[in-house]
Amino acid sequence: MVKRTYYRDRYNCNKVWEVAKLNGGYYFRQYICGSQIGRGLRTTKKFISSLGILDFEIITSFPNNQVNDERSQRNVHKRH
Repeated sequence: MVKRTYYRDRYNCNKVWEVAKLNGGYYFRQYICGSQIGRGLRTTKKFISSLGILDFEIITSFPNNQVNDERSQRNVHKRH
């Protein structure tokens, strides 16, 4: 069973980090504005902790609504 946890980057609100717990390790992915960037990285909890990702805010509403809703709200108020 894969346990996925999503963390919002404290320096860039459009960036979300996914940490998936696998047998024998962790899989680490980055999302910007709801789109996955790169292929991901198989790594250890020690490495992820050294980056400070585990100290970020845990979010529960990703991947479906939150990032896309924020972007669509900004586009509503944009002048053309």
